[in-house]
Amino acid sequence: MRGFLIFVIVVGLGYFFLRQKQSDTPSATGTPVATQSVEAKLTPATRGQASEHNWMKRSLDRARDVTEQSRAQTQDSQKP
Repeated sequence: MRGFLIFVIVVGLGYFFLRQKQSDTPSATGTPVATQSVEAKLTPATRGQASEHNWMKRSLDRARDVTEQSRAQTQDSQKP
């Protein structure tokens, strides 16, 4: 009986979650708000030029730099 109640609660929460997600979907008939700013946001920043608040971009840039340094160091050590 306890397992059945847990099952009903999980199914009910899943139903409400999916129902809310469907109602939050924006309609396709909406007008574009700021097309110029959207195009400007799509242009990526050059590497190392991420803002101080964009920690994900900075960490990805740092990981890429370390990978390149490691690759270069490996290539240099393998040269005769």
